[in-house]
Amino acid sequence: MENRKEKAQKWATQLAIYAQQAVLYEAVLFPKPGLVDAQNSGSHEDMNIYTFLNSSTGLMEGFYEFALMGLNWKGEAKKLFQAIRPIGIDAEKAMFKETKGINTHKGIIFSLGIFLAAAGKILQPQLTKEKSFPIIETEEREAVFLYIKEMTSGLVSNDFKNLHLKEQLTHGEKLYLEYGFTGIRGEAEAGYPILQQKILPMIEKQDKNQAFHLQLLEILFYLMTFVEDSNLVHRGGIDALLFVQGEAKKLLQEEQRFTSTTLFKIEQLNQLFMEKNLSPGGSADLLIIAIFLGKLENIF
Repeated sequence: MENRKEKAQKWATQLAIYAQQAVLYEAVLFPKPGLVDAQNSGSHEDMNIYTFLNSSTGLMEGFYEFALMGLNWKGEAKKLFQAIRPIGIDAEKAMFKETKGINTHKGIIFSLGIFLAAAGKILQPQLTKEKSFPIIETEEREAVFLYIKEMTSGLVSNDFKNLHLKEQLTHGEKLYLEYGFTGIRGEAEAGYPILQQKILPMIEKQDKNQAFHLQLLEILFYLMTFVEDSNLVHRGGIDALLFVQGEAKKLLQEEQRFTSTTLFKIEQLNQLFMEKNLSPGGSADLLIIAIFLGKLENIF
């Protein structure tokens, strides 16, 4: 008979598989404007689809460790966040090893690490009840978001304190000082409200007879209309962010439902984004989380 330790390991593996599938789904999805996809490298000269595939395989162990930590966690939520940070650092090292120093997934390691640990924690009581890995219900999904808020409470103020004393600032730190952008840290501390309040309700309304890649592209463009994407601001300032948001809104208004003919318009946008050196990477990361949650709920 399977003991609790073996069951937790099995469930951590399943959570890690869902996370890796989400990363791979986003990687091969095309056409994506300005982003690396299965057709071209978008606005990224230093990477291609194979760089992303190499990276994703290197992340599997980290995803497993994030999930297992949550499934076994007995302490406070904030301490769980501190406990998974070293796992994230190791996952980044594994990524850089596979990509030969290119940053493909640093942002998503941060977010998926939080979601994997939180999902593990919320599923923990079911380890003694369920025989097989359960499908997450709405109530449990809401509990994951609430737990993430507990895990990341005070994250922005803690990470951005004493910036004036630092000699070298990261891109995120520079944007915080210049524009007040809190980036993915702020999104995490707020409990990822974009996903909870906007994207998941949208996914529930989508036509499930629509081609899957078109469903994912709709989600991506919806994200692009309102995400404060620090990748875009870093590349082209606030004007770049407003430009991308405007183009995404325009396409969604023109195409009430994405079809095969929509792809031609997206390919044109890709050329435009490449000319302007724009890449909505923040939206792509949130698409990955949306896919992961869809996997947990057996929607995708």
